[in-house]
This record gives sequence, C-alpha cells and structure tokens, in this order.
Amino acid sequence: MTRNRIQETGRRTQETGHRTQGAGDRRQETRCGGFTFVELLIAATMLSVLFIGLGSHLRGGIMVWRQATQTAEALQRERVALDRLERDLANAMVYEDAREDAPLPEPAFGSSELRWVTVQHDRQDGQVVRLVSYRCTAEGGAQGLWRTSQTIGDARAGVTPVPRLVLAGCAAMRLRYAYRSAEGTTAPIEWLPEWRYPEDLPQLIDVTVQLESGRESQRLMAIPQGSFKQAAETP
Repeated sequence: MTRNRIQETGRRTQETGHRTQGAGDRRQETRCGGFTFVELLIAATMLSVLFIGLGSHLRGGIMVWRQATQTAEALQRERVALDRLERDLANAMVYEDAREDAPLPEPAFGSSELRWVTVQHDRQDGQVVRLVSYRCTAEGGAQGLWRTSQTIGDARAGVTPVPRLVLAGCAAMRLRYAYRSAEGTTAPIEWLPEWRYPEDLPQLIDVTVQLESGRESQRLMAIPQGSFKQAAETP
C-alpha cells in the first residue's frame, strides 16, 4: 500500500512537472511570436525623438554652412573690388594738360568720390592713359560701388562714360587723406576728409567701404607718385 502511494505521488509530481514545462513552453512561444502594442508604441516614440533630433542638427548644419558660404563670397567680392581700386591708384599720375580748348575734368579726391588719371596696361595697345572714377551711388536701380573708365580723347569730348558695377550693396565710401602735421618732424600723421592740393596727388588714402548690411571694409592705399603736404598749408 505504501509503495503504491509513493508511486502515485511520483506520477502526479511528474505530471505536474510536464504541465509546468508545457506552460513555460507556451509562454516562450507567445513571447517569441511578436511585440505587444505597448512595445510598438514605445519603439515608435523613441524613433520619432531620434529622427527629430537628427533633423534639427541637420537643419542647423545646413544653415551654418549657408551663412559661412555667403560670408566668404561677400568677403571675396569686397576683396576683388578693393584690389581693383588699389591697382588703379597705384598707377595714378599727374597729367599735364596742355590743351586749353578741350580741358580734362579736374581730379577729384573728396570725402566720397575719387577721379584721377591712371595708366592701364593693355595687351594690344600697351600702356594706355585713362580717366577713371569710383563712387558709391545708385545706377539703374542698383546700389553699389561703380567704376567709370574712359580715354583721354573721350574725356575731352565730354563723352559720358558707361559705369560698371564693381561691388554691389555699397551704401557709402568714406575717404581720408594723410597730411604732415609739421615739416621735417616725426609728429603723427593727420588725416583729413579732403585733399587740398589739386596739382599733386595724395600719397596715402584711407578707404572705408560701408555695405548695406552694415559691415565695413577698410584698407590703406598708397600712390607711389603722390606726396605729403602740411595740413596747415593752404592750396
């Protein structure tokens, strides 16, 4: 009797183990069969947050790249325009006008406009003497730094030169000229907004170009044929 009970108890224990193992297998099959709806919502939320963050960083990087590119292009245009002005000033000369019947326009070294005679190097004609001018103004509805260039013959005949846009967006050009404070001294240079000696050329010109965006470009330019004068002298 005792042996039968022991066998019966063992058989029941074995059946209970089989049932527990079967239930565990079914739960494992249920877990391996797919994700629950809550798990899918959590995964979708995490992916959305990740993509939003990546999109924000991507937009920020594109904006920074565009701003850097635009700034670099603007600085390049300013540098090219000032280089052109500096080359024209480096070849400036005092032109002795012997004809009284058709005089040339007077050179202009003012506070906002430049006009002088310069020597340009042409591949076909060699060195050519021309009258050039620079001025920040509006031409044809476009605000900018405009350059004119014409031959001496056209200038004598009163032909209106065709302006060429050198730098777009130039709102103003401020000019200053270097003077000696006193003759034969080491006193600091004095800067004035006008060149008072039309028979001579200034040696140093401080050029400041102000753009419509508010940015300014400044450069000190030299005329090798120019000279210093005392600021206290009268023309």
